[in-house]
Amino acid sequence: MDVATPVAVTLDVRANTLTIRWADGLVSRYGGAYLRWICPCAACTGHVPGEVPPVEFERVKDVRVTHVDPVGTYALKLVLSDGHDSGIYSYDHLRARHPEAGPPSPGA
Repeated sequence: MDVATPVAVTLDVRANTLTIRWADGLVSRYGGAYLRWICPCAACTGHVPGEVPPVEFERVKDVRVTHVDPVGTYALKLVLSDGHDSGIYSYDHLRARHPEAGPPSPGA
């Protein structure tokens, strides 16, 4: 089983936290603002690197996750309190941005 395979996904709306327990035992806890900040959609990242300026964390610091749905067996679709709902967060994307690993590099 691939390490980027989740064995449990839980959304705590009150705490504004998405928790993923991975197959290798790692537990990742993502806050709503962090998830909005790392959104992989084309509106947030562009179709090519550098096309869209990165989202400033200050602009999304109060965003909350309101709903999450699985997308097949490879991703999650999030609905966020700022109305943003076009990002499909692959498990590989989320695992690579495990919050305790530090901020993602630009263009990652």
